[in-house]
Amino acid sequence: MPRYTSTIRKNEIVQSARELIINKGIKAVTIKNIAAKNKITEGAIYRHFKSKRAILQMLVEDFESNLMKAIDCAIRDGDDPIETLKNIMIVHLKYTEERKSELFVITAASVHFDDRELRQNILDVIERYKSRIKIILLKAQKENLLRNKIDLDSVSLTFFGLIQITAIQYALTNYTVAPITKFNTLWEIFIKGIVRLS
Repeated sequence: MPRYTSTIRKNEIVQSARELIINKGIKAVTIKNIAAKNKITEGAIYRHFKSKRAILQMLVEDFESNLMKAIDCAIRDGDDPIETLKNIMIVHLKYTEERKSELFVITAASVHFDDRELRQNILDVIERYKSRIKIILLKAQKENLLRNKIDLDSVSLTFFGLIQITAIQYALTNYTVAPITKFNTLWEIFIKGIVRLS
């Protein structure tokens, strides 16, 4: 059997945990199952990770890194802020489908395992996401495109929440209702709530 670098092996372990959560549910995420999926011993897992929590934390970090890269690709210089938000929603909905509602599933896992640290990691990801959305909303506000006295923190949470509720539906329907099919409705609800009436 070939020897892998630590980074490659860690990524394989995290990917296996992700597949187990998505395909078999939270209870299937055990060190034993992860080891079996990678055809390595449980001891080999512990050489790379101190605990199951550490694997799930890396899974959250991987999710955030890839989502933020996808969002960065949706932000184009010169686009007006409303168009930028629209592009981000499209990209995030597609990413949700591609990653099978991963953040929702990981969040459910953190609640199931009653893991405060993991829940805090997920809350931090959401806050960083909201901060990116708020920067775009601030630009829209400066350009006088938003309603008066609008709470940007609540708007950024609503933006994220609309996508997440679609992710939940996707996961709960066994990945049959593609998130992107909800885009037009979600966008209409969101935009009508924030733009200045002419």
